[in-house]
Amino acid sequence: MTQAFDIVIVGAGMVGAALATGLGRSGFRVALVDLGSAPEFDPSLPPDIRVSALSAGSE
Repeated sequence: MTQAFDIVIVGAGMVGAALATGLGRSGFRVALVDLGSAPEFDPSLPPDIRVSALSAGSE
């Protein structure tokens, strides 16, 4: 199977996933590649509430 993408992003962490989402919404065909597989969704588990804040002071 052969697929064509405009952009391939390696790393599905916070930055890679955000970049892939933004580029995809802008009309690009994006592939997101990561070493691990996505975790299975389990609705009985509590939500993951990790938060990141970026500002000039945290650079």
